[in-house]
Amino acid sequence: MSRRLRVILNTVLLLVALICAGVLLRQQLQWRDSAEATKKAAEIAHARPAPPDASAAPALEPATGSENTDPVVKELSRLDLDALRAVNPDVVGWLTVPGADISHPILQGPDNDYYLHHTWEKKWNGGGSIFLDWRGSRDFEGFHTIIYGHRMRNGTMFGPLHRYAEQDFWAEHPYVYIADGKCVRRYQIFAAWEPSVTSAVYAQDLDSEEARQEMIAQCLRGSVIDTGVVPGLEDKLLTLSTCTESGHETRWVVQARLEEIYPAQE
Repeated sequence: MSRRLRVILNTVLLLVALICAGVLLRQQLQWRDSAEATKKAAEIAHARPAPPDASAAPALEPATGSENTDPVVKELSRLDLDALRAVNPDVVGWLTVPGADISHPILQGPDNDYYLHHTWEKKWNGGGSIFLDWRGSRDFEGFHTIIYGHRMRNGTMFGPLHRYAEQDFWAEHPYVYIADGKCVRRYQIFAAWEPSVTSAVYAQDLDSEEARQEMIAQCLRGSVIDTGVVPGLEDKLLTLSTCTESGHETRWVVQARLEEIYPAQE
């Protein structure tokens, strides 16, 4: 190999190494900024980590009954979401999955693209935010609520949702909680699987009983875990959706049905 060719090759290799280092550094900075944004949101809203025993099945009490003893409900009902909305009115609530290290503000933008690439403070970031489908009801009262989030390589955002492919993990962490400032909703997970982006999971025309029944049946057939939980046509369903390693044709989802609504506590 001639000296000139060797110099050119070494220069190319150096440039490739610098580009890779730059991409990695940029990614690391985005991860840091994303984590700092979530931490700031938690500080403003006075959010604390879910109690370590919150993954255990809590006692079930009616929303109008005696004082609730679910520790997660108690924490979430005291969140200051108005303080977050003073910074960004697109904040619609707070999502927590105890035991799965998922605790984030929920945003809703004018489309499903904006918060894919922006933090809750509306700063550009590849990690984006946890966000409600732009067509979804801000009060979570629709038959089917879809919430999206990135599957980050460092395990943040919706990265932990993939652990619900394990039966034992679901058994230890079967609940999802959403607080909106007025109440706390507790959902019980009934399915986890990898649907096509064209499946009934992402359909918007679920007004008929037939459409709802087909959607529920499809989710139960596809689920890789057996929860024994079967939603009814009158239940309100929640889908947490993130990406997979299988390309852009499928998504990974964890789905739950609304089990109880608790009024916010003073």
